[in-house]
Amino acid sequence: MRISRRLTPSVAALSLLAALACADATAPANPSEAAGTYVLESVSGRGPASGVVVLGADGSAERRVRYTNVPNEDAYVGSFEITGPNIVLTLHPAGMPASYVWELHGQWNGARFSIHYPDPADGPDIVETFKR
Repeated sequence: MRISRRLTPSVAALSLLAALACADATAPANPSEAAGTYVLESVSGRGPASGVVVLGADGSAERRVRYTNVPNEDAYVGSFEITGPNIVLTLHPAGMPASYVWELHGQWNGARFSIHYPDPADGPDIVETFKR
């Protein structure tokens, strides 16, 4: 004998409210809440020596970093999105068409976030942590 259980509308509504209440409170409701300048705090792997990420109130993003023994600054522009504990930066080289897009995924934690990407020379992944 098979027993099935249906949720009444009130039980379904309570379940939805409980799920929403458990959502990550560190995620901003809109980009303006995350807007600001974030300074490179730490790097693992062969990442940059210094840098900043500027998140705009309009969802824009700019990443400017410097590498040891490289005279020029590396600048990328684009947008960002924060969903729960995740951040995604969608960037392209500054001053160039967006034909090449670099999508960086990471973890959002309020005043701090980390992004990670593969090392171009097949080393361990690079992880950059930025702090407001």
